Amino acid sequence: MGFKERFPRWVTLVLAILQLILTAAIAGLEFGSFYHDVAHGTIWAGFWSCLIFIPTFLLMFILTCCCRGRCCATYLLILNLLSALLAGVIIYFDVYFQDNICKCYLGDSLCCALRDIKSFNSAYGDIAKNCTPVYFNGVQASVDMCYKSPPTDKYIFLKAQLGCAVGMLVTCALYIIAYFYGCCMVCFGHKD
Repeated sequence: MGFKERFPRWVTLVLAILQLILTAAIAGLEFGSFYHDVAHGTIWAGFWSCLIFIPTFLLMFILTCCCRGRCCATYLLILNLLSALLAGVIIYFDVYFQDNICKCYLGDSLCCALRDIKSFNSAYGDIAKNCTPVYFNGVQASVDMCYKSPPTDKYIFLKAQLGCAVGMLVTCALYIIAYFYGCCMVCFGHKD
């Protein structure tokens, strides 16, 4: 028996469905977090990691039905390793932002101006008033109002996204185990 026969098809189907659901959840939770506060407590990892998650689950579906060879499975192994790495990045940032909800990487002026989408659309005057640069010892800075009223609604999104990222990490690990199981069964010639 070759690799096609030894590689468990039903495992890749279940993992593809799980990765599809987890990818949609991660992107949706990132959007929800983004909606509540555009700049604070996010680095948009859920959005940019989907650039790898989407091809991973799509190729997983293709591997399940069409391309059953070791070449496609090896390429998918690489994508799953990258997806696992990105899931780890999401886990790191979700844990970090739960402790530092007001952390912003966009600079003082943008961090002050970019709060939730609702206030950004309706409160141009408040943004101009609150985010006017002030000078401390000759250094220009903007006072970020996040510390006065932190975006605590983001915690639910961060925790849920953390759970989905852990799930994605587990599905990637399960694929890696299934791949090496398929390879070992071919190499050692075990019969089912």
